[in-house]
Amino acid sequence: MKTTVTFCVLMLIMIVSCSKDQFTQDEFNMQNGSMKALRANVPIPMKADFCFTPDMTLPPVHIDGLPWDNPAYYLPGGGSLSGNATHMGLIKPNESQMIITGATFESGTSIITWNGTGKVTGANGDYYLYNTEVYQNPDNSFTGIVNMFDGTGKFEGMTGSVQMVGQGTCWEASGTMVYDR
Repeated sequence: MKTTVTFCVLMLIMIVSCSKDQFTQDEFNMQNGSMKALRANVPIPMKADFCFTPDMTLPPVHIDGLPWDNPAYYLPGGGSLSGNATHMGLIKPNESQMIITGATFESGTSIITWNGTGKVTGANGDYYLYNTEVYQNPDNSFTGIVNMFDGTGKFEGMTGSVQMVGQGTCWEASGTMVYDR
């Protein structure tokens, strides 16, 4: 009986060792934790929590479609961002900013549409650039889209977009980033 068990074990070892056990490079990279080859040109999920702090030293932006003589009809010209995001970690507020480039009041809906541009810098100093379009409701809630592009370090050549939902000066965002390398 002992001989039969030993023989069966040896046969099993031979069968397993002779089976096709060749890994592709991507499988090898996945097993070793390297995702660079796999993530190129593949959407990677991204989530973020951001807050905006206005910089009152910047010239304000008038909301087109509203009277010029009321200070309530202006937005801050820009400010800094804080928070955290996947792919970045903590955001460096002194190196992450948004500049508001224009705003319009839509009288039929009472929604203010405003546009901005800027950069977001992560904890390691790498940053990406972005443009945004935001739809702000009368109750100060808002939605919008952020289109991210290029940057430095790991964000060089990156593109992506996230949907944002917020209230006041803070929001959550979720979407994807695509790395070209």
